[in-house]
Amino acid sequence: MRITSVRLQSFRAFDEPFDLDLQGGKSLLLHGENGSGKSSIYTALQRFFELRGGNIEAYRNCFSETTRLPLVSIHLQGTANDGTVYNQPFLWDQNGHPLPVPDPANPGSVTEAMRSMLVQAVRRSGFLDYRALLRTHLSVRPMSRLRNSLNNHLEIIGSSAPDLDEQLFDLVTMVVLAGVRVPVAGGVERTIGELMCDVWEHRPKSKHRRVLERADERVNTFNQAFNGILPDIKTEFDRMLGEFCNHHLEIDLQPVGLAWDRDSLDLTGASLELNVVFRGQAIDQYHDFLNEARLSAIAICLFLAGVRLSDSDSTNPSHPRFLFLDDALIGLELQNRLPVLRLLNSPAFQHYQIFVLTHDRVWFDLARAYLPEANNWCHRSLIADEGGQYMVPRIQKAPNDLAIARHHSQNGDLKAAAVYCRSAFEQRVQNVCEKNGIAIGYKRDPSDVSVDRLWDGIVKRQMERQQAQVTDTAVQDFIPSSLIQRINTMRSNVLNKLSHANSPGLNQIEVDAAIDAVRDLQNHKFLPKKPKT
Repeated sequence: MRITSVRLQSFRAFDEPFDLDLQGGKSLLLHGENGSGKSSIYTALQRFFELRGGNIEAYRNCFSETTRLPLVSIHLQGTANDGTVYNQPFLWDQNGHPLPVPDPANPGSVTEAMRSMLVQAVRRSGFLDYRALLRTHLSVRPMSRLRNSLNNHLEIIGSSAPDLDEQLFDLVTMVVLAGVRVPVAGGVERTIGELMCDVWEHRPKSKHRRVLERADERVNTFNQAFNGILPDIKTEFDRMLGEFCNHHLEIDLQPVGLAWDRDSLDLTGASLELNVVFRGQAIDQYHDFLNEARLSAIAICLFLAGVRLSDSDSTNPSHPRFLFLDDALIGLELQNRLPVLRLLNSPAFQHYQIFVLTHDRVWFDLARAYLPEANNWCHRSLIADEGGQYMVPRIQKAPNDLAIARHHSQNGDLKAAAVYCRSAFEQRVQNVCEKNGIAIGYKRDPSDVSVDRLWDGIVKRQMERQQAQVTDTAVQDFIPSSLIQRINTMRSNVLNKLSHANSPGLNQIEVDAAIDAVRDLQNHKFLPKKPKT
């Protein structure tokens, strides 16, 4: 199940109708400059895929005419797990949100089966933006633990905390692990987020025995469920963190023990303590000691582990599942952002439709090379058109990889130039092999076929042509031998150095020669065996 398009109208930055085409359901890498509407797209998707819904009028564009009503339309296409085929838009408009259970007197816009499918999508999806990420290691405000506070459990706000443990608890239970399903009494499954909502919503208002028993029942259920999945969280977390080189970290999550204080009736134990060991040394105040890159890596890995655990049937491609990252990597330097890209490309998230949004142009350019359009991604840029009375977001297609490589080379950023040159080479080789029937050994997963094998297949086709030319002069070259030699030189002098950290550095002449070689490879017309008569 995939999102094939998104339409926004009179929603935050978008006044006029705005359509985002995802080319049949591809993942999206989106760059958006300030004021272009990037965060508005993220907010629209986030608010659409949440169980509580909400009044869309709260997000109306202030410049919209009164006759232009706010709208979010998500077009879903695919076959659901129950065999139902969907190819239709789901609307969030003035008539209501599609997810909350409707009042019997005012039926919703979707059927019960449709709503069930969307609920499954919500539980299997994850949203992370830079604001939530910063809450993991910068002091803001956790939710109030006081018995007489409001039921604000769906917003991470409240009174100040002496440290970050309470704040981290709120974020993990209500965001990071909210969709993780756990067994509870009666043989049913609930999510961590639902169990935590039950705790907040059943604050004891008095010391009456039955009131306390009901409140205690909720915290005991949560404690048992949360602590029961800690080993699974640890396993997934370690797997994610293992992608980060030289992190030198060992992390353990301590069991929680929520309880209602019998004197004050306030909630105690609602904190999440991490045991952090760095280079073999236990760190007490880790959020003050560790640098921002390691803190961000911990938060991102915890989030991705939660997304994975939220998917109780991860091998079934029929379930709708989405992963949204809005500038979630800004706390990481460029070299530590690459492990996240490797994770997104890994089998762990092969069935997810992923949305990566960023305002950082350099990061966007680098990510394009690691998330190529040939691997079911589409690259788009949002610009803020200020030609009228106010900014109007416009979508544009990102430039090609070789043009970006040339730009980086001219600016002296040889590594970035080489990365884009490699991406352009790989895309061209993949297209040539597909269009010309280059025989490659079978692999269940096409991503397991390396670009080296593809290139060897092209070279082998030319060798076969050369052998045939001995007896038949009408046989045409598949690719000139001189171009093969230039590409092999490029692979040795540039791509090999790019792949090995200890190799000698790149130089301008080699990188420019590599770009020229790939340009000529792109422009070369691969000929059939014999000319047409």
